[in-house]
Amino acid sequence: MNRLRFAALAAVLLLSSPSRAETSKFERSYPFAGDKDIKVGIKVGDVTIDSFRIRHWPDSDDFSKSEKDPKDTHTMVVEFRYSNQDRDKDYKCKYVVTIPGGKDGKPFGENDRTATLDKGKTDDTNMLFVKMYTNDYKVAKTVKVSFEIWKK
Repeated sequence: MNRLRFAALAAVLLLSSPSRAETSKFERSYPFAGDKDIKVGIKVGDVTIDSFRIRHWPDSDDFSKSEKDPKDTHTMVVEFRYSNQDRDKDYKCKYVVTIPGGKDGKPFGENDRTATLDKGKTDDTNMLFVKMYTNDYKVAKTVKVSFEIWKK
């Protein structure tokens, strides 16, 4: 009986914690394209996630190499641009980037990162890396991005 009470108390405390209550979550799909600003426009409190850009897109040499070796991989950099107008508080953001469309329902590529959105910063960036087979860049159509934002 004590275990049940403890579990119930723990669940209530977890659900009522301030950081949980102040977390905002968003999930969006965008066209999968390289080296192009993609507008996001998410605003939570004093923080705005303005846009992102996929950098380090494979070039023609990378694609030629992948034709000879289908297991060749390439790592892209996903760069998120944000502003935090709050002068006193940092925020945190968990970014999850998924490129859907792989075999058996698995994504072509996926990664996540939790990063600080520094107080008083405007037009700053956070980056994460996603590795996938080079040939999959040719057939992927969308990129899904989820954002989970909270005050630090």
